[in-house]
Amino acid sequence: MSGLLSIFCFMSAIYFKINLLFILPFVFLFPALVLLDFRIVFFMMLLVLPVSVESYLGGFGTDLPSEPLVMVLAVCTVLYLLYYRQELSNPAYKHPIVIVLALMFCWSVFVTLFSTDVFLSIKYLLAKSWYLLGFFILPIIFLRNKKSLQQFFWCLYIPTFLSIWYVMVRHGLKGFTFDTITNAVHPIYRNHVNYAVYIAMLLPFVFLAKSWYAADTFKYKLLKCSIPVFLLAIYLSYTRGAWLAVVAMAVYFFVLRFNLTKYVLVLTSIVAIGFSVYILKDNNYLKYAPNYEHTIYHDELADHLASTFEMEDMSTVERFYRWIAAVNLFREHPLVGVGPNNFVSNYKKYTVTAYETYISDNEEKSTVHNYFLLLLTEQGLPALALYVVLLFAVLLTAQKTYNVVSENRRKYIAAVTLCVVVFLLNNTLSDLVEANKVGSLFFMCLAILVNFASDTVAGEMD
Repeated sequence: MSGLLSIFCFMSAIYFKINLLFILPFVFLFPALVLLDFRIVFFMMLLVLPVSVESYLGGFGTDLPSEPLVMVLAVCTVLYLLYYRQELSNPAYKHPIVIVLALMFCWSVFVTLFSTDVFLSIKYLLAKSWYLLGFFILPIIFLRNKKSLQQFFWCLYIPTFLSIWYVMVRHGLKGFTFDTITNAVHPIYRNHVNYAVYIAMLLPFVFLAKSWYAADTFKYKLLKCSIPVFLLAIYLSYTRGAWLAVVAMAVYFFVLRFNLTKYVLVLTSIVAIGFSVYILKDNNYLKYAPNYEHTIYHDELADHLASTFEMEDMSTVERFYRWIAAVNLFREHPLVGVGPNNFVSNYKKYTVTAYETYISDNEEKSTVHNYFLLLLTEQGLPALALYVVLLFAVLLTAQKTYNVVSENRRKYIAAVTLCVVVFLLNNTLSDLVEANKVGSLFFMCLAILVNFASDTVAGEMD
């Protein structure tokens, strides 16, 4: 019947010369897919996610075509859970990671009542709700066996690999220079940081996928050859956080292997607290204030790296400029912050001019470039505390699960954990949780980890 309808539409389009009739069968096809098996829509969304483009419809920013699909999938998830209520009895939904994420969302709703701009906060809550439903809850439902995890990987890998070649060709035509990488990643990626972090996060899954196939197969050879391509792309992105993340992955693999996560978390906490106390005590941060005239953006990589250590790199100094403002803002709004999505409209009066740079007017309206401080300023101390609990829960769950599962399952836990490590490291230098490609992959990794930790993944994985 659907075939006859399609033929009728095509013939009518030709006869009446109405091109829109060519699209009509596909307009009917999508709702049919949603109603019959929205699993197909989920993997369709994964397929377009890596090449989705940030767009603005009036004053509303979205990522097309992935975000509308996620919104549809969020509604489908709610309807699915209402119809199959027994799904909620799954032990995965009682896992600490799920509980902490639910508490974080509930706190965001609560602090919106005190927001300096409620409209902006509601926009944040809407986007957060379909992110959590489409990128976290739905993967818990769908990614429970080897076949679905393989589909998950290939749906992300194929368009990502193609996008890497797209960027490298464009970058190569400009001479692979440091100052042209941002233009080269457009329009697929917002900037070179999102590009580098995303492909670095996907890299551990390439190593995992390689283990699925025999050495003489095409897929094995493709994946083996793509590893140096990924590494080259990360290097040519000229993103310091991504470079550091590649090293961190190699180190953290041994942390996981030798059950050292607890010690790493304790050491990291001590260093973070010690640095914060030192830099804020007696306004010590003013000792490192740069010379405004010398703080510039460098076109050459060597100059860029040198100026980073000399505190004369513009992006580094601008981060300190906003971090100091964030701390001052927090002191005035310690419990509930200024409301989700409200940092940009509130931080300017809390800045310190000693760290001002040529880009401090912030025309692109970017945020604090540190997710810990973003939560602290927008949602208060409880939000930060919950996020720290989430980090501990994620890394300790990964370690505990890695210790008890079979050797074959350990490969999956390692890939997920290393992906998360890349994200967490770069999230201290940027705000990536709500970034379309990066944040979505982070939430899906948490979902996969929850499934393995709750032992809801099919036995075929062994």
